[in-house]
Amino acid sequence: MKRSKINLIIDRDNYQKYEKFFYYFKLFFYCLMIVFFLTFFIFFFLINKKNQTTNQLNQRKKALLEVLKEKQGDEVKMYYIQQKYNDLVDFYKEDVFTLTYYQLLTQALKQSSEEATLKSFDISKNRDVSFIISFSDFPKMMSFFKFIESSIFLKNFEQISLKSFSVLGNEVDKKENYELSFVGKFIQVKTNINL
Repeated sequence: MKRSKINLIIDRDNYQKYEKFFYYFKLFFYCLMIVFFLTFFIFFFLINKKNQTTNQLNQRKKALLEVLKEKQGDEVKMYYIQQKYNDLVDFYKEDVFTLTYYQLLTQALKQSSEEATLKSFDISKNRDVSFIISFSDFPKMMSFFKFIESSIFLKNFEQISLKSFSVLGNEVDKKENYELSFVGKFIQVKTNINL
């Protein structure tokens, strides 16, 4: 038999059954949507927070790398200064302190009552010295010999001896100059340089 019309009264139980099913399905779907959106927002919030932290760390890394680039130049300068300091220390280990010994000799010559002129001065690193003193007058040179035998002059040397005596003439003025050449060794002088 063929039905042309639907009788809703007869199939009412089946319809309520489907209605219940769709009600629970709709409820389940809404719950699922709520869980999905909550999960989505939680993950969105966490990922956004993580991205902000990563961006801050990247910016900090860039800033530190820039500072490091600037500091590399400073590091090269510090290395250069350290090398120069080491060179200075090495120099002072080998230095004779020529000026100190030169001043020691010139002060001793000033204490002489005679006109003595220091013509040349040469000193080695182990304090061996050679110098030439010149005079314009023979009697002044002879009286200078007394001074070089005095303790004022000899206290500056461990040993000293006269190497040579020279008479140099000037043809224009017809004047003679006398030169005494000495060799010896200075006493050890303490310096105030501490490295």
